[in-house]
Amino acid sequence: MKISTPKNEISALSSAPIGSSLNSRNKLLKSAEILFAAKGFREVSVREIAAHAGVNSALVGYYFRGKQALFDEVYRSHAAPLSQERMKRLTALTKDNRKPSLEEVLEAWIVPWLRVGTDLQNKALRVRLTANLSTERWERTKKAAPFTQRLHIAFLKALQDCLPCLSRETLCWRLNFLMGSITHGLRIPGPLRAYSKGRCDPEDTEMLFAQILPFAVCGFSAPEPELQKQRNKE
Repeated sequence: MKISTPKNEISALSSAPIGSSLNSRNKLLKSAEILFAAKGFREVSVREIAAHAGVNSALVGYYFRGKQALFDEVYRSHAAPLSQERMKRLTALTKDNRKPSLEEVLEAWIVPWLRVGTDLQNKALRVRLTANLSTERWERTKKAAPFTQRLHIAFLKALQDCLPCLSRETLCWRLNFLMGSITHGLRIPGPLRAYSKGRCDPEDTEMLFAQILPFAVCGFSAPEPELQKQRNKE
């Protein structure tokens, strides 16, 4: 069985073709999307994006005023549909003051990530963009994604309603762990495939959901750590 490596996956992603029918602005957006996903923000230059798109590098400044604004636009294009679908599901669950279960809230968070944009290339791009948002890069996206912040606040409130014994800090930790576990599995599937001798595949999203949901419910339901209890009192 051939196990793909992160290096090979990044090479394949960054060499992905873009549609010849696109106009120059959209070519730049698509190329930036591919390259930011493959390498992250810092490692990609304006010239590299323009060369990938097959257009003059001056057009990045003309259309977007620079790399930062281009990154913001790419991030919004991925984050907005995902956030809208998550909020739509959460709103439906809490309609008429209904109190959803923990499992329902977590399902509303997880399912859109796995099923919005099921095209494999688009899914890979979205996952890699998310994975490349390190602490340093997250500072760059704050202005680009106020709707994402609002979404987190809404879900944290729903989680607190389900788990009033847990502090907001603990829920933030656990939501971050949930995002990390899904991102890592989809971004670097090789180890799981190798350890399971090919019987487990993170790209099998139906099985991924079946496995991650009960795992997440149990993880969120765990008691508050003693250290967090101590800090809550300070």
